[in-house]
Amino acid sequence: MVLAARKKARANLKQALAINPDGIDANYFYGDFLLRRKKYDEAIAAFEHALDAPARPNRPIADEGRRKEIEAKLAEAKAKIAG
Repeated sequence: MVLAARKKARANLKQALAINPDGIDANYFYGDFLLRRKKYDEAIAAFEHALDAPARPNRPIADEGRRKEIEAKLAEAKAKIAG
């Protein structure tokens, strides 16, 4: 059951990335998924890509909050690699 849920989550996240490969949210949530799966290098890449996402002119407060979340998760992933 859990494995099926993970496969579905991965498929949905990959679909979101296919629709919006440079989007802040899609990359953040994929990075979070990878972090939880202990795929730290891949998570770091996703979080860094999310930070490079263009600002959304109609969502400055949401983007600011998301960037803070990304920076925290990025630091967590890097700390896991550092030991």
